[in-house]
Amino acid sequence: MGLGDDCVHKVMTFLAVADARRGVGAAAKSIRTTALSTTLARARGADSYTLRGDKHGVVHALATAFGTRRWPTRAVALGLSHPRKDAAVPPARLLITINRQRGGNDEEPYASCIASAIVDPDLTTKRLSGGGECYLTTGSFFQYDIPYQLIITAFAFGVSDCRAKHLLDWTFEAFDGEEWRELYYSSDSPWSDDDADRIPQVEGRIGNHRRKVFLLPGAADFASTRFRIRLAQSHEEERCMHIRGLELFGTILPPWRID
Repeated sequence: MGLGDDCVHKVMTFLAVADARRGVGAAAKSIRTTALSTTLARARGADSYTLRGDKHGVVHALATAFGTRRWPTRAVALGLSHPRKDAAVPPARLLITINRQRGGNDEEPYASCIASAIVDPDLTTKRLSGGGECYLTTGSFFQYDIPYQLIITAFAFGVSDCRAKHLLDWTFEAFDGEEWRELYYSSDSPWSDDDADRIPQVEGRIGNHRRKVFLLPGAADFASTRFRIRLAQSHEEERCMHIRGLELFGTILPPWRID
């Protein structure tokens, strides 16, 4: 009873008192049987689930079945002349929409890598050659459609070292069923204090330094399945938008599935 409303306590309510009295072995076997049962699967998805911490969010949950398997990877090309690198595969049930409005270079020889870069924080330090993420103008956006209703409380993402301090005037928005609603606005780049052009390319150091968590001022008063980062009106006509490892946090509403 000391566990309160913890998820472990909820699972143990499926354990028969007689099995517990027979000893640790019988109790463990009963819990394992319960964990694989359709009864628990139905009960799990019938309650809300709050994501804890600021590292593993909805995207990680979709890719790993809520931490029960490894996140699959694939080899992607970082550009025409770059070696291939293992990167996270976007979850199958996550729909990623990329809308780039360009004022400059229209080349994009690495389209297969972009989706992995958006979901994979390990690619934070990587610049993708070709210019597809550079010289973007107002209205460009990166959008997630998830298979759950989420009451969002925070989001996180990183950027590459390409003109990070020029990521100005951007918004984080959620669709409420009728219209897009702005939940966060930044007039200055969150990385404006970083001298991005002079920071050495040290694997790991930049990745940890670049990723930032953005707490929303109070939980959203609605649930949504669609979220995006969009470039708003700005005096900076063309901006780089190298989004890396975009993640969402909050409470997932039922029904939801672990697989």
